[in-house]
Amino acid sequence: MAQIGSEERKTSTILAMDVASYSQKMGVDEEGTLKQLKACREIIEAKVSDAKGRIFNTAGDAFMVEFSNTLSAVNAAILIQREISEHNKKISDSSKRLYFRMGINLGDVMVDGDNLLGDGVNIAARLEGIAPPGGICISEIVYATVKGKLEFGFIDKGEQKLKNIADPVKAYYLDIKTGEVDPRKFKAPTAKSNTSIYIGGLVLASIVAMLVILNPFTTEKDSLNTIVVLPLDITSEDQDQKNLAIGLTQDLSAGLTKSAKMLNVVTMNNKPENLKTLHKDVNASYLISGQLRKAGNIVRFSVNLIEAKTLKNVWTENYDKEFTAENMFSLQDEIVANVTDSLVGNGAILAKEVVKNISLGTKNLSSYECVNFVRGQFFSTLSPQLHNQSLECLKETVINDPDYKDAWQLLSHLTAWGYSLYGTHSKDDLAKAMEAADKSIQLDKDFAKGYATRAEVYFYLEDYEAMEISADKAISVASNDSATLGHIGYLLTFSGQACHLDKILIKKYKLDVKELCRRFEKGYSISLNAHKLDQANLLSFDNYGLNTYYFETKQYQKAIDVLEMIPTPGFLWWNWHMGMSHDGLGNKEKAQQFLSLIKKISPNDPIGFMKGQFEIFNAPSNFEDILPTLKNYI
Repeated sequence: MAQIGSEERKTSTILAMDVASYSQKMGVDEEGTLKQLKACREIIEAKVSDAKGRIFNTAGDAFMVEFSNTLSAVNAAILIQREISEHNKKISDSSKRLYFRMGINLGDVMVDGDNLLGDGVNIAARLEGIAPPGGICISEIVYATVKGKLEFGFIDKGEQKLKNIADPVKAYYLDIKTGEVDPRKFKAPTAKSNTSIYIGGLVLASIVAMLVILNPFTTEKDSLNTIVVLPLDITSEDQDQKNLAIGLTQDLSAGLTKSAKMLNVVTMNNKPENLKTLHKDVNASYLISGQLRKAGNIVRFSVNLIEAKTLKNVWTENYDKEFTAENMFSLQDEIVANVTDSLVGNGAILAKEVVKNISLGTKNLSSYECVNFVRGQFFSTLSPQLHNQSLECLKETVINDPDYKDAWQLLSHLTAWGYSLYGTHSKDDLAKAMEAADKSIQLDKDFAKGYATRAEVYFYLEDYEAMEISADKAISVASNDSATLGHIGYLLTFSGQACHLDKILIKKYKLDVKELCRRFEKGYSISLNAHKLDQANLLSFDNYGLNTYYFETKQYQKAIDVLEMIPTPGFLWWNWHMGMSHDGLGNKEKAQQFLSLIKKISPNDPIGFMKGQFEIFNAPSNFEDILPTLKNYI
């Protein structure tokens, strides 16, 4: 896959922060916690801006900030903690208050686009993990830089053995109390005290996953183990069996993604002739391959876990199951348990990072077959006819099986697309899409796809604050899932694409440029990281998010490059983006080739047609901006 973004090295001061006990607070009061997080985010962004810092990554409650000056970084951290402390005093219920832990380090970092990687970042993140709630932990080099320049003292915590950091790091707490914990009395947690209980065997009984202290967006690729799930081999040409194979593959991938946060699960649509290429091309550590046979009412399923570099079998298992929906879901959980158990034994993941996976599926076989039809046939073609068929069977499924979360989420997604892509639904139908998304989340409060779909519905409704709350939640529960990150990335990028319009249009449409640009940059960062995780380039969300960013920032060749990775000629928006990007480069003939599709779709009123499309995506100002260019071609 082509690499997007340039790389260089530099020395920077990194401030890492996240909320103490965030998952617990979300479990008790999700809406209230997200409301308080939004208020804290505004404080953080304002203080970082004042100190000339740069937030280069966010994920849920986590923020990673770069400063060129170490003293400015420490002062900004102090001011943030103080202001959040003042904010907390206004909240009468102490359980609703948020306390941030902070870690600061000065070190070497690698520049990857707008992102920063390397030990300089990793150490800051690990120091944040041992900081007291409401406190600040700094490395020795930061201490040496700011000593004598602050009104506060320091608490020497001695050398700390930090996870995945080769050498011990001497750490200091700032002697400042802005939370409920006195840093003088706070004992830095050790690796042992962070370990959750793990019970091996057929079923993984890990009750609580270790919180990933390091923002996964800033983790270098080699610290994530990539596991490639290959399409199941089937001998039958029966379409139902093909749908079953696709459904099992996708559910297995989803189960693995949820079961271990430090796995990057890549689901392949096609199996390469030479499996050894996956180790090099996709940076794969492991492969999962399998065969599916259905004889009468019995499903025979063989699964292999393979070491990608050597193609050596790590684990093999054969299953014979009666073909019932309940058996298919228990089969997936059993396979996930065995795969993660083998990876733990192989040292690929840690036992404490494993979460027990229990699929919330269905006992209704026709419901299961409907969902597999949508995933296996509709999403492979995006056919309008299959869109209608999919909606019909999903509507029937949620009536017959109201506890099937996947069916509710897909019903929401396809209803929303009926409005945005297929013209079969009005804006009023988005209320139905929202209701279906909410139902999927009620059934599973950690259902990332449900939150991402809800975010998309909010996007069409132009409720960007609610969109971002749902988006942040989706990322917090699926931080290494390229599909979720790509989905959220393009929504945020689209919602901020008017960021770079000229002042006349900004004034005419009364645009909040600061807010637009914040979402635009955040969407780009998330899309870029989704793109890196999607090393096999199987998904398209991230490509459209990146294309929008590159086009609006006049990086036209990059805009073309990311779309050429997912060629879909005949799809309106692919042709549109390709044509406009070629126009930006001055390639008028190529631009004409791509943009001619608009007149084929709407020969009588191509301008009015495109205006309507932009209005659906809440971008009338962008349409007015490109209208003179568009008139040159249609």
